[in-house]
Amino acid sequence: MKFRIDKIWLLILFTTFIRIFIALTLDFGNDEVYYWTYARHLDWNYFDHPPVVAWLIRLTTLNLSLHNELSARFGAILSSAICTFIIYKTGVLIHNKRSGWYAALLYSASFYCSIIAGAFILPDSPQMVFWLLGLLILIKIDKSTINESKNSLLWICFGIVTGLCIMCKVHGVFLWLAVALYAVIWSPAWWRNPWMYLSGIITLLIISPIVIWNFQNHFITYAYHGARVAPTSGFNPIAFFREIFGELFYNNPFVFLLAWGAVWSWHKSRLVIAKKELGLLICYSLPLIVTLFFLASFRTTLPHWSGPAYSVLILIIAVKLTNYTNRKANRIVICSLGFYLVIVVAGLLMVNFYPGTLSPSNDPKIVGKGDVTLDLYGWEDAGQQFEKLYQNDIKKGRILGHEPIIINKWFPAAHIDFYLASMTKQQTYGIGPIFDLHQYYFYNKYHQKPIKGADAYYITSSNMFSQQDIDFNKAYFEKIEDPVFLPIKRNGKICKNLVIYKLRRFKGF
Repeated sequence: MKFRIDKIWLLILFTTFIRIFIALTLDFGNDEVYYWTYARHLDWNYFDHPPVVAWLIRLTTLNLSLHNELSARFGAILSSAICTFIIYKTGVLIHNKRSGWYAALLYSASFYCSIIAGAFILPDSPQMVFWLLGLLILIKIDKSTINESKNSLLWICFGIVTGLCIMCKVHGVFLWLAVALYAVIWSPAWWRNPWMYLSGIITLLIISPIVIWNFQNHFITYAYHGARVAPTSGFNPIAFFREIFGELFYNNPFVFLLAWGAVWSWHKSRLVIAKKELGLLICYSLPLIVTLFFLASFRTTLPHWSGPAYSVLILIIAVKLTNYTNRKANRIVICSLGFYLVIVVAGLLMVNFYPGTLSPSNDPKIVGKGDVTLDLYGWEDAGQQFEKLYQNDIKKGRILGHEPIIINKWFPAAHIDFYLASMTKQQTYGIGPIFDLHQYYFYNKYHQKPIKGADAYYITSSNMFSQQDIDFNKAYFEKIEDPVFLPIKRNGKICKNLVIYKLRRFKGF
């Protein structure tokens, strides 16, 4: 008897290997390392997001005993593997194994699904598990009847899953919007089902810690996000087209175009297979996309916000592909995967081996400015160099030792915490308004306030340098010494500098 591994498991194994390789070869990005700081101080909510990403990092780093990128990112890698299987099972449930297989392949070809939320640790990473699991449960509810006993259990599961999805990221509220829309258009019997209302109560109970935390902190999370999405006066074409092209690239141009082609086919009634289930997919995805298009008409948005919606549209693509011959469908999928692999390889080579920087500036304070590849490069080297400088300063009596590192913004503060302060055992301390410090405003309560007359460091990287921050610190210290530059090289050429200031004699607040 021959042992045979189902091809879905081979796909999950192969894509997991790719994500592990990415996690091992890139430093943390600004957002990722910031979420690592969440895990240092567990709470029911944070300035920017709910807490699940913090819990996940605390779990995969074994209570922070593992201090490396792979362990912190492993939750994202595991989540993506689970999502690949869920979307496969959902495709099978909607139509057949062929549509499930195509859905899994296209999910793996999406940069958002496979890398942004799949290799990098973000609130999106665990959110995607609950987002897709909620969809699978709703499809099962729709296929059951109101009199079946399992229907009540499914609604309870949906309430739990949706609550956990919102506890990852507030986008999860769109799951209940999908339920409302689908109940109005296709399944009015849902409104008469008491289990649906119990499910909603369960969701509210699960997310209540978010509300309580915000009540205790003047609803700062919603004040921040509200300011980010509040419409400004007049149409903003730059923001609008930036959103469209961002969605185009983040979701893979092939997947993006196939998705809207599939939606159009559904609209024109060309997809008669599982038409009702596809209607549920539309309710589950389009409201988020339309909302972001509206917001982007007035102000800048972030294209990855729409990623969960496009992951659902992948299922409509998969159903449409089953109408094609195997040869034609396979060609489309191969093109999508091929583009994905080319960009991944090119991106890794660019970040790790491009000689120097893409920035034209030679000024040591701002070399590397505008080079987006540097967010993921050079921090480990910077930490090692700073640790030597710090020990040398102590040896030569320039500092007493354990001077704090003053930060004015949440980035690169989190990089400094992970790569520098963790080596020198220094504390960071935030000075500045809460909308610049974000969660660092709250972290101050865990750290000792600088003593009047004490010295400190201010550290940044040249690609993030801001003279305004230097001028801001002048109000709190009697003297700021000239900076020391520690060169960070890429492929033998300087790509950026670590810029280090000694701040002398703290004046107090």
